Amino acid sequence: MSHLFSSILLATNLKPSCRQAFEIAAALAIRHQAALVLVHVLEQVPDYVQKNIQTMLGKSAYDELSRKYENKARNFLIGKKSSNQFIHDALAEFCTVAGIDEIACDGPSRHVVVAEGHPVSQILETARTHNCDLIVMGAREGFLADNAIGATIKAVMRSSRVPVMMVPPLES
Repeated sequence: MSHLFSSILLATNLKPSCRQAFEIAAALAIRHQAALVLVHVLEQVPDYVQKNIQTMLGKSAYDELSRKYENKARNFLIGKKSSNQFIHDALAEFCTVAGIDEIACDGPSRHVVVAEGHPVSQILETARTHNCDLIVMGAREGFLADNAIGATIKAVMRSSRVPVMMVPPLES
């Protein structure tokens, strides 16, 4: 059996359009006995936006609004579970939907990273940290349309030192 890949990174926004990308990344990880690293990035508000809002509201009101927003976003994303547990549950569900046996889906190793910051930087940093040989990303709906390949995918493809596989979503 070929072991072309030793570590595969799946960058996901956890939207349904990423299901096909997950299935391909999981299948490649199983076939190559590679580690599967899943990363989801919580994007931060740009500094200039933060400064403008802080100027309008005042520092204490802005800080309070920021805390409320962050808690609301986290609770929505993770359903009040720990981030890693939520992602592990999502990964298990993807395996079930893909018809991949639970033992095979665990593969040789599986890592879940929930990062905060700029998506492109965090994806590339996670790929470096985990010595990934391949980055798999899902395109948006309307794969053949001009907007299917988002700015994040384009930037990762431009900056990555390893191959990047873009996977179109399943047709609805």
